[in-house]
Amino acid sequence: MGDPIADLHEDMAAEQKARATYENLINLTDDPDLADGLKFLREREVVHFQRFGETLDHLQGYMNGKKFY
Repeated sequence: MGDPIADLHEDMAAEQKARATYENLINLTDDPDLADGLKFLREREVVHFQRFGETLDHLQGYMNGKKFY
């Protein structure tokens, strides 16, 4: 979109959707090896969500901070 705040919110939403998808797939399988791989992917989505959130906090702090020109 070109708006960094909106883009980060979209990225975070996409990570949550992917996490939910992996969670549903984990619940559907009885194969422990497949479940392990899906758990790894789910945890990766959680970490990505956290990093996007940290970036969003940093960016909002920067945008709300006093500017010196």
